[in-house]
Amino acid sequence: MLNSPPQTPIIRGLLFILVFAFFSTAFGNRWEDSILRVIPNLRDTSLVIAYNKLADFYSDSDHDKSNSYASKAMHLADSISFDRGRMDGRDNLGYILILTGHYDKAVAIYNEAISIAQQGKFIKKLPWLYNRLSAAYYYKGNYEDALSCYIKTADLAKKVNNKTTLLEAYNGVANIYMAKKDYVNTSRYYSEALVIAHDLKDMSSVALIENNLGIMYDSKGSFNEAMPHYQEALDIYKKAKDSSSIALTLLNIGLCNYSIGGYSNALQFYKEALDINMLRHDKGGLALCYANMATIYAQKKDFSPAIEYLNKSLQLANEIGSKEIKKKCYDSLSDIYSKMGQFKQAFGFFKQFAEIKDSLFNEMNTRSMNELQTKYETEKKESEIGRLNLQNEAQTARSKQKDTLIYFFVTGFILVLIIVFVVYRQYRLTQETNREIANQKLIVENQNKEITDSINYARQIQQAILPSSELIARALKNFFILYKPKAIVSGDFYFFAQSKECSILAAVDCTGHGVPGAFMSMIGHNLLTQIINEKGLSEPSEILNQLHRGVRNALQQDTEKSENRDGMDLALIAIRNDFSRIDFAGANRPLYLIRDSELTEIKGDKYPIGGLQYEQERKFTSHSVTLKPGDSVYIFSDGYADQFGGDKGKKFMVKNLQRALKDVFALNLPEQKQRLDATIEQWRGDHEQIDDILVIGVRV
Repeated sequence: MLNSPPQTPIIRGLLFILVFAFFSTAFGNRWEDSILRVIPNLRDTSLVIAYNKLADFYSDSDHDKSNSYASKAMHLADSISFDRGRMDGRDNLGYILILTGHYDKAVAIYNEAISIAQQGKFIKKLPWLYNRLSAAYYYKGNYEDALSCYIKTADLAKKVNNKTTLLEAYNGVANIYMAKKDYVNTSRYYSEALVIAHDLKDMSSVALIENNLGIMYDSKGSFNEAMPHYQEALDIYKKAKDSSSIALTLLNIGLCNYSIGGYSNALQFYKEALDINMLRHDKGGLALCYANMATIYAQKKDFSPAIEYLNKSLQLANEIGSKEIKKKCYDSLSDIYSKMGQFKQAFGFFKQFAEIKDSLFNEMNTRSMNELQTKYETEKKESEIGRLNLQNEAQTARSKQKDTLIYFFVTGFILVLIIVFVVYRQYRLTQETNREIANQKLIVENQNKEITDSINYARQIQQAILPSSELIARALKNFFILYKPKAIVSGDFYFFAQSKECSILAAVDCTGHGVPGAFMSMIGHNLLTQIINEKGLSEPSEILNQLHRGVRNALQQDTEKSENRDGMDLALIAIRNDFSRIDFAGANRPLYLIRDSELTEIKGDKYPIGGLQYEQERKFTSHSVTLKPGDSVYIFSDGYADQFGGDKGKKFMVKNLQRALKDVFALNLPEQKQRLDATIEQWRGDHEQIDDILVIGVRV
């Protein structure tokens, strides 16, 4: 039977096939006791085999025991040159290292096991070992080496006709192509794995692969194609009465319905999963269900039950220690209270979200840091031993030459006294000066570090308010965002919101860049959120009118003594949900439309949001364009066109940006982003980036 680490619906991930074995605790204790009773009578190879069987037996239920037995087997087998035991001991130890997250050590151990297998001609064991080495590389995030090992696994499995390992290898290859967003090869290898699973009549693996296919289509945004695969997996789990997998698959189907706007259906699937998890007393599953149900109520702006369910989810997450679920709950609660206008509570939850996000990041690095610390301590001890040995040798040499040294000491001492007396006062003056310089340097370094740490934290907050690609992809299937801040924080930002009629997307360029620009971006983002999400406006010109008044009010620019001229330029579009029409308004920024290789510029108004206002009332203008299939639209800040570079160090200029867009518009959107990024980087060369860069493209 093939199993995998469970998938949490609020955090989508691939179902990864590895071989596991599960036994009851009571049976395990009796089985271990029976072996332990005969171990005193075992010697050499028999004892190695017993240790390896115990290590394998406890690999999933007790990692410490499994590690201990595997290490005993490996060391004993090494001492008696028992190759089979040496190989199996390393296999068992490597597997535990994977499960406990020590991927570098697992890679080293499995390479040793493979070398032993090759030398001992254990040909049938090689596919198994390469498969587990592949898994170590995969979980480490080294996809290229993992892919190479999986392909090697598949070749070896074919030679020895090991269909089970071949199935695992194909699934692993597909997972890696999925991570690389190569969906053609992903589908190909999942399909081949599915054929083998049916041939083996391994319905558990069939269900897992159907789930993976569902996730593949889900990540592409093809939710209707994902649904049949999730349903097939659900049918298999129901026949097998696998309640845990049934609940998780119901959550996946619910998420799929949610993504296509089927909120009532999604809520029904979540409630079915909730009932199952209640019967199973599965606190983790219940926490996921409550969190997902809250998302639907929040989407409907029914905030009271949303908050109630999030609090239930948070309580369960605390009980089971799930930081991922807690992070989701804090993020959702911050968003809900912000929409309710209760900004103090919203900020409190956002702060908890940011703290737990940092905590998770730090935990990911703790193990690597501990390994480096252990290595450092070992090298330090070895260095100390070497130093002591050198001291002993030096002491022996000094004893033999004692008389000679005394003679030279007396002679040299007089000379040293003279030199010391001459330079002593100068030395003290120099030391005082150096000490003062060092203190000043330390103060400056500490101040710089505090400033940099504060700016880095500000970047985390700024990045948190930017809309995710997944959120935009639900509404706009084909788009790209090229976002290149000049400094740690940015004065450019992009904004997205969705109403019943349209999707609203904006490219905003605030006064300045770095920290001043970032402050302006927070003001702009909060005002746009209030205008669109809370007031419900969707007409671009009216949004800009309200934004202009909001900026001037926030910066007190209406007062007679105000000298503040800060503001922002932006292009804002509202695309109808049926992609039939686009409405545009701009403040010093245009919209580009490319249709049938022809670029049309639709100009915005010639004044900014905020800043100086000489006219009595500032009104912005909306432009409407009927869209056709294949049309591409682009909005952007001025950073791309203003970048200095080339052989003569000149600006890139608007005409070259237009030419660049016409050159790439026929490509798919990710390739357009890549080509535009490469073009500006090649133009910039060794020149400094002078401004934040933001370019957004959407294809109908």
